[in-house]
Amino acid sequence: MNMKKILTATIALATLATAGFATAAVAGKGRSVETNSMIGLPLALTGSAGQIRGINGAGAAWSIGMSSAEVSGTGKVEVAFQNLIFASGPNTGKNTLPSMRVVVSCLDAAGAIVNVATAPFAVTTATPLDPGGDGMVEARLALPSTCLAPIVFVTNAAGTGWFAVDGL
Repeated sequence: MNMKKILTATIALATLATAGFATAAVAGKGRSVETNSMIGLPLALTGSAGQIRGINGAGAAWSIGMSSAEVSGTGKVEVAFQNLIFASGPNTGKNTLPSMRVVVSCLDAAGAIVNVATAPFAVTTATPLDPGGDGMVEARLALPSTCLAPIVFVTNAAGTGWFAVDGL
């Protein structure tokens, strides 16, 4: 392989790595899925219009700043985010919710949807100098032994409405 092809392949691999996707399925202890790209809930997908795998969009639009999520085949989940704030409604530009959950949604080996949630965790709320919306959770979840097409959601404390989801 000539030097130009090696350089092109290296750049392509680096681009894929920075896009954040490691694999499309989590199965086995050595596998994981990572993303540095979560997307806030668009206004058009609020409520039942935004239902993904049985979880509705929240009642208002949300935006999110920097974020990362990692799910391993052992069930270890790490999610961190900044500025997860309302993008519509009376609280636009701030977070007023003191706790949220992370839900990992998988398709098991039979194709059934399996949604597994963390316990609620603390999220910063708005102050006069800070919009809030910063949170982090590390947990171990009982994911199915085969977790196909995993999706990571940040939801309300009940786990019934999503604010942000992994994506491009």
